[in-house]
Amino acid sequence: MSHGQRTYSALSNLEYRRDRVAEEDKHKAIQEALAGFLNDEVLDPKGEHYYDGRLESASVDYNIDHDDPNFD
Repeated sequence: MSHGQRTYSALSNLEYRRDRVAEEDKHKAIQEALAGFLNDEVLDPKGEHYYDGRLESASVDYNIDHDDPNFD
C-alpha cells in the first residue's frame, strides 16, 4: 500500500465521520424543534394547538356541486 492510498483512506474516514456528525446534529436539531413545538403549542393550555379533550362541531358546506369534475 502506497502512502497516497493511506492518505486517501484517512481522508475518506475523516469525511465519513464529519458527514455522520453533521447528520446526527441535523437529526438532533429536528428532534429539539419538534419537542419544543409540542411543549409550547400542544401541551400548553395557552398554545394554539392545545386539545382539551372536547370535540367541536365542524362547519360543513352542504352545497355540493355534483357537476364538479373533482367530485367523486
